[in-house]
Amino acid sequence: MMKYKDISGAVLFAIIGIVVGLIQPFHNLEPLGHYIIGTVIITMGLWIFKPGGVPFMAGSTVLVAGGLIFGLQYDVVVSGFISSSVWILIPALYFGFALQKTGLGKRIAYLVLKSFKPSWMTMALSWLIIGIALSALTPSITVRIAIMMPIALGVIEACKLEYRSRGSAFISLICWAMCLFPGTGWLTGSLSGPLILGFLPAELKHLVTFETYFQILALPWMIITFVFVILVYLFMKPKVELGISKDTFKNEYKALGPVSRQEIVTACILLGTLIMFTTEKLHSIPAPAVALLALFSLLMFRIVEPKEIGTGANWDVIVFYGVTISLSTIFMAANIDSWVAPMLYPALLSLADSPLIFLLVATLVFFLIRLIDVPWGFSTIALTVGVLLPLFNQYGIHPLVSSFVYLAGINFFLLSYQQPWMAMAESVIENKGWMSKHIFVAGICYIVAVIVAIFVTLPYWQLIGVL
Repeated sequence: MMKYKDISGAVLFAIIGIVVGLIQPFHNLEPLGHYIIGTVIITMGLWIFKPGGVPFMAGSTVLVAGGLIFGLQYDVVVSGFISSSVWILIPALYFGFALQKTGLGKRIAYLVLKSFKPSWMTMALSWLIIGIALSALTPSITVRIAIMMPIALGVIEACKLEYRSRGSAFISLICWAMCLFPGTGWLTGSLSGPLILGFLPAELKHLVTFETYFQILALPWMIITFVFVILVYLFMKPKVELGISKDTFKNEYKALGPVSRQEIVTACILLGTLIMFTTEKLHSIPAPAVALLALFSLLMFRIVEPKEIGTGANWDVIVFYGVTISLSTIFMAANIDSWVAPMLYPALLSLADSPLIFLLVATLVFFLIRLIDVPWGFSTIALTVGVLLPLFNQYGIHPLVSSFVYLAGINFFLLSYQQPWMAMAESVIENKGWMSKHIFVAGICYIVAVIVAIFVTLPYWQLIGVL
């Protein structure tokens, strides 16, 4: 049934895209703009529904081919691949591969878990610490899910919890959220950081470094993370005690054996890379160069073998990100941004006199858009990213403050289909973690956490002069 639903959804989007290209219903939009919008709609259908299990690359190739067919230049349709963010992303995906291959990621997870007496509170705290630690070492959410979710399933089974019960949902949803939320607060903590950098207008890119990103966005995302964990604990914690002993995690850690040379080398390279990222002002080596040098080190020390170059990084994700980052340039070349601007920008700019109102309204509107714009709302980001320039020039709102809206929307969820990372996690734990009602409750907790973060962080942003 799901297979036919996916095919039907993709076909429907394809029909709508073709109709838009042929009928050209939008007033004052050039034919090229209609063709590109039609192509994007077809692409979105492939990205959202993935009929027959086709990868993201299928939709990406349609978008690139469509852009070229309708007359756009190569440097426009693939502009994302020359973005610095892609050259941070590619090495960073290999960091995740190294964590997984050497077993360092699993060792870190069990090291944390065995340090606490098991309870619902310490379980939530453990996932939080593990999420932060792994986010510091790799932006790959895929890797974090691959490392953490099987451990979460193991905890559920060790506690003899019923699958998809309140207890299993508590454990697995907090684990999943800690794969996403903490690392959003720094440039290389999740894939969202390089993505936002790639989307920013060229005039604003120089304002974004690892240091400024961390300074502006680390606090709100730590608040979101902590508030989310607290709310889930309050509203989803089972009444019965967590039935597992500390020895369980000690035995799992012991089973990993002694720390290997590969783990030590990987840890040194990744920690050194993190230090270089955070001290860019001192040595002036840009983040992409640091990331590439780290990849060179992984290759030289044979942590990544030559035969693993093709499999160590998810090239489907790389192509997908490169193409999505190109969307803003594609929309500009087709004058779609100029067509949208008079309808959209005045409404957004009219709110900018009150940063609090602007952030609250823009975030909630993006949440509503995310109910439709899947995956992650990238097309909406591409269409609206141009407003960041007048927001900065006329109102003094730093582009990373405005980008908080995008980041909050990227991580948004109320239903499982809105989060591709959730679908991935469900696959890893074989749909044994949660039910739809648990996702909805956790999603409400996330929305509340985001609103709390805006109120709490606003005075801090004003204090440091980015508002």
